[in-house]
Amino acid sequence: MSSDNPRLIVIHPSQLAGTVLSVGPGRWSLGRGHAADLRLDDPHLSALHAALSQTDGRTSVEDLGSRNGTLVNGEPVRRSQVLHDGDVVQFGMVRVRYEVPGGTGLVPSARPAQEQSVRFDVGRQAGSQINNVGRDQHNHYFQQRENFLREIAAARTRARQLIYLSLAMMFGGSLVSTVYVLRFLDYLPSVGRATKWSDVTGTLLSPVSLCALAVASVGNVLFWIALIMHIVAAARGRKVDIDPQHIWNAPTRRG
Repeated sequence: MSSDNPRLIVIHPSQLAGTVLSVGPGRWSLGRGHAADLRLDDPHLSALHAALSQTDGRTSVEDLGSRNGTLVNGEPVRRSQVLHDGDVVQFGMVRVRYEVPGGTGLVPSARPAQEQSVRFDVGRQAGSQINNVGRDQHNHYFQQRENFLREIAAARTRARQLIYLSLAMMFGGSLVSTVYVLRFLDYLPSVGRATKWSDVTGTLLSPVSLCALAVASVGNVLFWIALIMHIVAAARGRKVDIDPQHIWNAPTRRG
């Protein structure tokens, strides 16, 4: 890869310090998994932790729903963020410095003080930790993971909407049924007192009361279905970077 490309230089932890990741044009995934374009062997990284994109000479970073997050100069990355020369990017517990060839190399004020004494051995590259081979295959894994995360997010959204609907049905149906019965038992002042048990039974079994109770019952069933859907989707999301059944977590052979 061209030496004119921007690069990330690892400054922490010490066992990875000095590792250089060159970022060329296009989109590159970074993580500890075998499917990552830029691979760093650190347990605090997710399999596919973040993505770096270089377009029109500008490099941006984006977190990919990682467990430990991504920060730029100490600030969490919540959406795609453009990097500038000297920025310190933190992936989980791994900190790197972004450098542009010919840049000023000025360090932002938000950079942690303890990083100033770190040695920058820019000439060293660890081939076991950098993997830029087979990008078409890696990008395919990367796209699969993004699609999977979108499916999980959509499932959780549907589950939440169903929970809201079921709660509305439960409370609405119960309220209508209760108000209807209370009116006939003279707990509301607008109607005379019902004196016979047959009147009470007839009120409870009236079409309006039965329909309201049916709506509440259906809402109760939907609530438990939606709750199970939400729990399953959340569990799938937590396992996205550890479950070996996902292709991006499976070991791959390198040529």
